[in-house]
Amino acid sequence: MEFNEIVTYPTQGEDWLKTTLIGGALIFLGFLFIPLLFVYGYIVRVIRGSLANDSVPPAFDDWGELLVDGVQAWIISVVYLIVPLIVAAITVGGSFTAIATGGEVGAVVGTSSLILGFTASALLSLVFAYLAVIALVNFTREGRFGAAFEFDLIKTVALDREYAIPWLVSVGVFIAVSLVGMIPFLGWVLTPFVTFYAAIIAGNLWANGFAQAMESVDGVAQLGEEEALV
Repeated sequence: MEFNEIVTYPTQGEDWLKTTLIGGALIFLGFLFIPLLFVYGYIVRVIRGSLANDSVPPAFDDWGELLVDGVQAWIISVVYLIVPLIVAAITVGGSFTAIATGGEVGAVVGTSSLILGFTASALLSLVFAYLAVIALVNFTREGRFGAAFEFDLIKTVALDREYAIPWLVSVGVFIAVSLVGMIPFLGWVLTPFVTFYAAIIAGNLWANGFAQAMESVDGVAQLGEEEALV
């Protein structure tokens, strides 16, 4: 996809501004948790539309379906982040205990362990977040919760550059959005809406990257079958 197509995708359709305002408001109310589930559900809908080659982002309608999809997407995300959370609890928690109870030596060891724990947890979070997105797209594609845990397929897509590059672009988009939040006052007001806009871009990128990776895998498999016949 061209850069212009990537960044303007959320603006396609007559109601794009209304959609962005609704999504931003839901994120603004995210401290209530339930509104975030509707955002999760909407991103699932974006992925579903992108996989079907829809050029216009979906609308906010059928809120019951959004909630059901959102709950499942949230659970998938949590499951994939369990490992980093456990590692963080063990390493970081143990480090604080060592600092608090181990005297000078314990403080030195605990501080070193704390740094290593934060680093390991951050890296694991990044890796498992990468895999969680693939799981989310496959769940959306198949329409089955169990599809999020088809690990052979997830591994195959994860190792394909056709997916990796769009995912990296989506990370860049979210990093750019985080800079908006650094603007005093105005940034705090705009951040929920810009974040939702970025999430639509990301959902579209993830779906297209996944589809391209699957085409690449299918192409290699077909080529192997043809060579075997020869």
